[in-house]
Amino acid sequence: MLAKLGIRLRVYTGEAGIGSIDTARTRPDISLNCCGKPENVTGLGRGGGTNADLRFEYDGRMLLRRGHGIRWMKARFRGRPADLRRKHPLAAPAMCSSGLHASGEAQIVKTTATRLRVQDEDFLVAAMIERCPKTMMIRELLKNALEAAATAPEGARRVAFSALAVEGVPKLALWNSGQGLTGPELYRMCDIAASIRKENALDRNFGMGAKVASLPSNQAGMRYRSAHEGSVQEVVIGKFGGVYGRLLRPGPDGAPSEVLRVTEAARAEGRDPAADWTEVVLFGNRPDQNTVADPYGGNPRSSRQWLVEAVRSRFFRFPEDVEIVFRQGVANLKQDRRLFSLAARLARLQHYEAVRLPDGATIHYAYNPTLLAAPAGGGADPWEAGESMGALVYQDEIYSILRGPAWLREAPSFGIPFLARAITVLVELPGDYPVLPEAYREFLRYRSERQEQVRVHDYAALVARLQPLWLTRLLAEAVPRADYVDDIMAEMRELLERLGVAMRRPNQAPDFRPRPLARPATPGENPPGGKPPGEYPPGGNPPGELPPFNLETPPAIILLRDPPDIAERGLAHRAAAYYPETHQLHVNLQYAAVAEVARSLLATAPQELDIEGVQAAARLTAERAMVSRVARALTHSLSKRGRPREWGEGHLRHAFSPEALTLAADDTRTGWHEIEADFAAALKALAPAPPRADGAPL
Repeated sequence: MLAKLGIRLRVYTGEAGIGSIDTARTRPDISLNCCGKPENVTGLGRGGGTNADLRFEYDGRMLLRRGHGIRWMKARFRGRPADLRRKHPLAAPAMCSSGLHASGEAQIVKTTATRLRVQDEDFLVAAMIERCPKTMMIRELLKNALEAAATAPEGARRVAFSALAVEGVPKLALWNSGQGLTGPELYRMCDIAASIRKENALDRNFGMGAKVASLPSNQAGMRYRSAHEGSVQEVVIGKFGGVYGRLLRPGPDGAPSEVLRVTEAARAEGRDPAADWTEVVLFGNRPDQNTVADPYGGNPRSSRQWLVEAVRSRFFRFPEDVEIVFRQGVANLKQDRRLFSLAARLARLQHYEAVRLPDGATIHYAYNPTLLAAPAGGGADPWEAGESMGALVYQDEIYSILRGPAWLREAPSFGIPFLARAITVLVELPGDYPVLPEAYREFLRYRSERQEQVRVHDYAALVARLQPLWLTRLLAEAVPRADYVDDIMAEMRELLERLGVAMRRPNQAPDFRPRPLARPATPGENPPGGKPPGEYPPGGNPPGELPPFNLETPPAIILLRDPPDIAERGLAHRAAAYYPETHQLHVNLQYAAVAEVARSLLATAPQELDIEGVQAAARLTAERAMVSRVARALTHSLSKRGRPREWGEGHLRHAFSPEALTLAADDTRTGWHEIEADFAAALKALAPAPPRADGAPL
């Protein structure tokens, strides 16, 4: 009988001698009375004593366990429950009435462990849902829609956002073409860690994203509908009676059911069931909540363009031939509009280049001058221009994004001291790169022992080093200059030589950030050519070998006079900032110490000289003095590298910080005699003030 039913039998025991059996090949005396004592089960071989832990499983579901007592439970086969009674737990009538007629084999498996199970499923499900970042909702829903739309015939691959009135209140709907779901598939899809026609894996599909990310903001319900072979099925999930689950509603026969057939209702709403499609409608947390304009119920608050922003800031590419359409009424649109991917928009720019590295990574550089005319903090068309950014791209999605003030402040580390408002840099990692999305896909982690978070800043030095020539020229034209800079750099070069400071860069010395994990090379394979920070540069020395001594060069000195440039770097109340990734020193010439020294110098100037010339000379002398003080302080900080016992990474962070450089700038009395001498020399070149009408000097 067991062979006839084909039940999958597993016997777990810690004793030796257990083999495996196949119900189609073993002796026919293996029968349904196998739920008795283990020794009554013939064909098990040695070791099947009374201490064996005997379990019966079907399709991965435990039906019965005998070991330290029998555990009875209900099981569901093909939607019909079977009551496993104590007298005949696997009796033939019970099995047949449950529709268990699958073929298969029985196995006896030796193991030293038992499977961990969830004791409180309601708590675990609620914790997973309510801890998920709400803002991941659109990413998860759209990702599912894009994957489904890609299965539609060519020319019919479409995803559409629309506004659907539910009891007079606008609700956001997301519709996609592509293979639909049957009723049982729609039912299973609602479970946590359940996926339909997709493989679950840590670096692929988790089977819980859309549900987990959407339910915190849609406890009143999410309505799923799917058309398949002319029939439309519907299920509603939400938080009902304090429990997350499927909503039970009266079916055609009046009996409560989770999945309903709603073909005619869908047709009445303009959804043709002839072709396959799937739709999800977000009800929010309240019946009166407008989820088109306020998807999160005010927490967090949503801008007028929140939906466009959520899509374009997450997806770098869309699947080929899949259209993303926003219908009238969504995102304040008065007519339907298609959204193009960031990859497509960048490729249309005149200044765009994708630099491909030997290891498969790609760095995208783009310059969009129209963004310079947009007001600071936004104002550009979000459908076309968007905004500049620095970010990582992995599997066509954007991570570790820097934009707005954060990008303007950090751009100098990427070799972009100016024009950052118009420049976008994206580091695209290959699909086999050793990284892993975290549970809610907010960020990436390296596949290393410590699993550090992956940041776009980890690749700043690489971005600066591989900068295209056209971008280098644009930046060179935007950098302000002053004659005294060359003199200060000469002084720094002399001091670096006297201190014996060796050249070090972030890829050769501590760079204050997690070191990316290098992909291991196969035997005989050279390391990849395009290397993130933490690996030695082309032509450099392998890790563990000391590089030949090269004298450090003075950093490039970037002078900042415009308040917007100063504010973008966070230097409104700081004198300078050093960027080790690009070896640049940015100096705020509007810092208070400059004006203080200039006023002191003006008080010593002769009255007979031209006042405008004196003011200019005082200002220039004060600037030069402050830049010189900051440069000397930085030079001494550079000399502390390579001494990990005396100067660890934490100490170096403080030594290179804007605060340390600002303290050096504030020391205005040091070198005062030299400042006065420079000012006096500058005054000698000035002409006397023009005489007044009465003949007296002004």
